[in-house]
Amino acid sequence: MRSFSRFTLGAVAVTSLALGLAACGGGGGGAKATGDSSALVTNSKAAAQASGSFGSVVTLPDGTAFTLDKLAIFTPTGFSSGQIAGQTNNSFEISVKNGTSAALDLSALILTTTTSNGDACVDIFDGQVGLEGPPADPVAVGATATFKWAVSCPGKSGDPLDISMTTDGTTNVDVKGKLV
Repeated sequence: MRSFSRFTLGAVAVTSLALGLAACGGGGGGAKATGDSSALVTNSKAAAQASGSFGSVVTLPDGTAFTLDKLAIFTPTGFSSGQIAGQTNNSFEISVKNGTSAALDLSALILTTTTSNGDACVDIFDGQVGLEGPPADPVAVGATATFKWAVSCPGKSGDPLDISMTTDGTTNVDVKGKLV
């Protein structure tokens, strides 16, 4: 009898908690559940402030300069993650020169890579070959950081490749090239 009482008490507590949590999202001016989730999604891509192509220097108005170079076929190793079988894997170098008056934090760098149809590519990471993402340490004023990046893209050699980069969510750099 005593275990039944504990069970009942537990059930009442869980039910109360569930009802309380359900009530948390019910008021206010948020999006209402209508079966259409498009109201919850916003287009977060800012307009490009600078654009160019592989091998060219692309400079933002604040003086930060990006160069994407050495686009090459990438063969994933046994330690690589992110590649998708049957897709084209490419690697490249990213050089960033800090032309601003403050240290530049690249740890928040986001690359959005797509092919001609707007199909998304997937980032490949592999610490064994230096594919570790952007540097964790800020880039000093006037200094340059260079690091490797790789992507796995639907498509084939010669298909257009579009890379959009942002460091702070508002500035965008677009670089165009072709898969190799």
